[in-house]
Amino acid sequence: MDWIEIIQLKSFTYQDGDSAEAAFQQLSAPLSDASLREIDLFRNPHLENELSILIKWHGDVPPNGKSGLGLQLASAFSELGHSDHSIWLHSSRLAHKAS
Repeated sequence: MDWIEIIQLKSFTYQDGDSAEAAFQQLSAPLSDASLREIDLFRNPHLENELSILIKWHGDVPPNGKSGLGLQLASAFSELGHSDHSIWLHSSRLAHKAS
């Protein structure tokens, strides 16, 4: 099963957003978890103090509903602003045909 965790951060200031982005770039992905696929950071182009971390997984959702990695990142980044941590299960996909 494919699923994602999304950690949304509304940083207190633009500088806090920059600090969050710099901290993210210093992270190294844990090598011990084979179900981890990718970790990405997105920044809202219209609201520069809003960022989202997207963690992509393949496998079962942990019994407590969130991964240890996701909980650690949400806790660390919450020091820089208001955060929301959610889980989404893959439901379906539209096929894209190249023209």
